[in-house]
Amino acid sequence: MLSINSDIPEIFFNENSGKMHDTCLLCDDNLLKYKHGYVIEKAFKKNNLTDEFEVIFEYALCTECQQSLSKEMSKKSMENIQKFFHDHKKNISALTNSEVDINTRLNKCMITNDDIADTNEYQIAGQFYKQTMIVFDSFPFALGETAVNEIQELLSEKTRGFSDKFKDLILPPDVRDKIPDDRLVFF
Repeated sequence: MLSINSDIPEIFFNENSGKMHDTCLLCDDNLLKYKHGYVIEKAFKKNNLTDEFEVIFEYALCTECQQSLSKEMSKKSMENIQKFFHDHKKNISALTNSEVDINTRLNKCMITNDDIADTNEYQIAGQFYKQTMIVFDSFPFALGETAVNEIQELLSEKTRGFSDKFKDLILPPDVRDKIPDDRLVFF
């Protein structure tokens, strides 16, 4: 398992403040002082008028909150997702070996190897410790629209219900109705 620390790329910074995420969405712990690390996930959608990508949601969670939320997923959904990633192991390996730089990982879908710029929407995720990004195995990664759609098909009704509740936590009320229910991929 390759593991290196890197500066946090600005793409993972808070969209509103332009600074590093510093607070867990759920427990309000200070992530920059938190001893167990944290995850950040962001989703982008192409604006049809400007042809530019815009953030549709983002969140940062401490490891404890992330693990607690993971337990909300059904066993069947977890098994389906694990099998999905196992079945795409060859594609994932191509983007996660020690020769691949962080920009490549964030600009190509880890499942399809498609360029993110050629999609209408995508999601990125990374793991962090204080003020550094941890690079190992498949983190950081990007998932394009096709992969997100395929993963959504693997989720049980229980997990979809959980995703909808979580979406209500991370999205401002004026944005919730603009985001389809099936766009949240939680890692």
